[in-house]
Amino acid sequence: MPDIAVWNICNNKCIMCTNDPSFARQECGQYRLKGQILKMEKYLKGKDNVYAKNAGDRSYLNLTGGEPTLHPDFFPLITYFRRRLPGTFISLLSNGRKFCDEEFTKKYLLAAKPPFATVIPVHSSSPEEHDYIAGAAGSFEETVKGIENILKYRKKGQYLDIRYIHHGIGKNRLSNTLNFMLERFPDTRQYSFTVIHFEIEGHSFIDLDKIRLTLTESAADVLKAKPLIDRFRYFELYHYPLCVLDEGLRPLARITLPQEERVYPENICGKCSQRKNCLGLMIDYYKIFGDKELHAL
Repeated sequence: MPDIAVWNICNNKCIMCTNDPSFARQECGQYRLKGQILKMEKYLKGKDNVYAKNAGDRSYLNLTGGEPTLHPDFFPLITYFRRRLPGTFISLLSNGRKFCDEEFTKKYLLAAKPPFATVIPVHSSSPEEHDYIAGAAGSFEETVKGIENILKYRKKGQYLDIRYIHHGIGKNRLSNTLNFMLERFPDTRQYSFTVIHFEIEGHSFIDLDKIRLTLTESAADVLKAKPLIDRFRYFELYHYPLCVLDEGLRPLARITLPQEERVYPENICGKCSQRKNCLGLMIDYYKIFGDKELHAL
């Protein structure tokens, strides 16, 4: 199934957001309930050009934004997708702030029948740093409370994935965030944790000088945090070529981007025994940083 932008407005202004600023200025009417239903019905009739991203994979559905929970018809929309696609794994990518409201969370989880995942980012262990990265005062407390409510009220088959976008803001931010999660949410059987090297597009391209971080630097931070990583039950790494990672971390790496967003420099990757198991380089990263960090395995 495709990635669907449920709503184009967000109550955060994340410094590494991949949406272009013009996205939030679009006419909201095209994202209303009727329009979303019409697009999905066209797609289900075989019109793969309805959605721009991942339209060819019908095994799952990602609901993204903007911030989906701000949609004026959020609950009917979740109900529609769940009923129309029974059995399809659906993920909702949210900043988690609306889930600080217990009644909102309960209503959401009633509509988000399994198999369903809620995906929420935690940017830092520091409220001030988290709020700076999110571009919204008070977002840390609301997000953490939202996570608590999801864990409190979810049922079997309703999953929670905590995501951390790794970029250049904050010394020891990754290790500190992992420590925070282990202290605040020590039962790591209850959620998964994913570290993602940031993508260079939208706001993150505009703010690249602020958040710049090479894959080599990022992988070094991940390796430094390995003793903490080993304490998590479910842990994954996105957007890392295998060769930049320590051998002990490579089993955690996943290929999560479509082929058209990846590149394998033939002079290096053509000699690599692990090419078929590797993400390669993100195309936008390759355009800016090149391939000098890679080596054949």
